[in-house]
Amino acid sequence: MTSPSRDPAASAIAPPHLSTEEVDELLSKTLIAKLATLDPSGSIHLVPMWYERVGSHIHIPTSHFTRKYHNLVRHPFASVMVDISRSGLDLRGVLIRGAVDLVEGDEAKALNRSIHQRYVTAEGLQQLDVAAYLAEGDDATIRVSMDRIVTWNNAGSSAGRALMASGNVRPLDGREEPRRDGDRSR
Repeated sequence: MTSPSRDPAASAIAPPHLSTEEVDELLSKTLIAKLATLDPSGSIHLVPMWYERVGSHIHIPTSHFTRKYHNLVRHPFASVMVDISRSGLDLRGVLIRGAVDLVEGDEAKALNRSIHQRYVTAEGLQQLDVAAYLAEGDDATIRVSMDRIVTWNNAGSSAGRALMASGNVRPLDGREEPRRDGDRSR
């Protein structure tokens, strides 16, 4: 998945990588992706997004009115990060970099509907305000090719395991309490 560091000191502290199976499991979860595109000024535009993995692509719904859409028309490459970040070193994730295709029309509507169903119940999708917002707002799909993948699993490091076992971490604001190794309820 990623290339090992050539510096032995860096390799000693580098977190373990996720296996292919762990990447598949992580990308199948209903999490929030972070999409990075390049603004005309060269600065990075970073936004939280719903997503769905389909084969070797990440699909993200959007509107053709958004900054990210216009950035991708001009420069059709993006980075997508999907991660689970909890207290201490309970951190794992995937960074995907790749070429982008912008899907429009009926194909985009079908792809976006599938993504919406991952995040909103059938009843929620029938609410008038929600249905109007999603149908009118999400008229395009960003299809990111999984050309390059970088992974990390700080939770799998010896320091990460030690902190999870001891519970000696501070909780993140707005997050659940950290779990201990014996707690498999999450």
